[in-house]
Amino acid sequence: MNLKRIQIRNFRNHNQTNLTFAVGINALLGNNSEGKTSILEAISYLGLTKSFFGASDVTVLQIGKEFFEIEGTILADGGVENTVQVTYEKSSGEKIVSVNQTRSDKLTSFIGKFPVVILSPESNGITSGPPAERRKFMDLILSQVSTAYFVDLQEYRGVLRQRNKILLDARSLGRLEPKVIEPWDISLARYGSRITHRRRLFAMEFQAFMRNSYRELVPSSEEPQIEYNGIPGSSIDEIAASMTSEICKHRSEEVRRGMTLVGPHRDELQMSISGMSVQKYASQGQHKSLLVALKIAEFFYVKEHKNEIPMFLLDDVFSELDELRSQHVLDLIGSIGQTIITTTGESVFHDTVSWNGQNRKFYVEKGTCSAR
Repeated sequence: MNLKRIQIRNFRNHNQTNLTFAVGINALLGNNSEGKTSILEAISYLGLTKSFFGASDVTVLQIGKEFFEIEGTILADGGVENTVQVTYEKSSGEKIVSVNQTRSDKLTSFIGKFPVVILSPESNGITSGPPAERRKFMDLILSQVSTAYFVDLQEYRGVLRQRNKILLDARSLGRLEPKVIEPWDISLARYGSRITHRRRLFAMEFQAFMRNSYRELVPSSEEPQIEYNGIPGSSIDEIAASMTSEICKHRSEEVRRGMTLVGPHRDELQMSISGMSVQKYASQGQHKSLLVALKIAEFFYVKEHKNEIPMFLLDDVFSELDELRSQHVLDLIGSIGQTIITTTGESVFHDTVSWNGQNRKFYVEKGTCSAR
């Protein structure tokens, strides 16, 4: 899949930006706060309908403007060209997503259609942050490769919100009516067991992708490993039974705390290198290398499961890598297809990238962009 063109209007500091991308490496060059990352953020709307920063639509809207519009032309690997448009209007608060002028009213019918992989400083939490960051990492990958997973995740989040409200009310009242909570217990176990089962399969499948990527970046005997830690069970039914049992065990504690204490929203994806916990013992260099390896592994995992090359966005990656690791990254991404990279200087590309028809560089300054 290739992003051929993008048009950005009233987005961050971009009044009107039109770019035509090459099929290989596309470098967005410029100083900080000039609008490089905003271009990647706009591209993320074409695949995810939202900012990869987690910023709200009204936040990315240019100050003083009433709407923003992002339009991209995406060529699928099968040769089909699609026009994706995302428009947000401040007055109504409405965001409209359309493909080939046909509106997509449901996220479940859009997410995964144009997969995107993003590596940015915001990704650091995957290896060094709390468990929620690693759950988010899994959920984004699985939601893009499996509509069924995304549907289950949306349903689970709805059940969780309602169940937490009931528990919070029960804490205030000092009692809980079983007939009120039991239907939500059933739904929590139903959707939660599916999510846990799919995440556990993902961790086992993803292992090989991660190890291959890490080996390319760090030619050493270090061996990275991931393991999903959640409700036990080898099948969905076994996990649902275990989850139901755990819910009963934690009933009084849940009422006391006013929140759901059992389910995949509390699970962990444990990461280690050569048997040592990444969160506890990894060096700064190991964190950086593992993070890049995880994202490159994500790229190949999504590519294999979607039979489509995802858009690969790299934001300010080289500032956090030494020269050797930077060269390893460039060697890897130079052969995988289209990538769009932001960086403050082009010296990292010297002797590695030829600026020809396959690769292109752009200079970004104060929300304007020029190709050279």
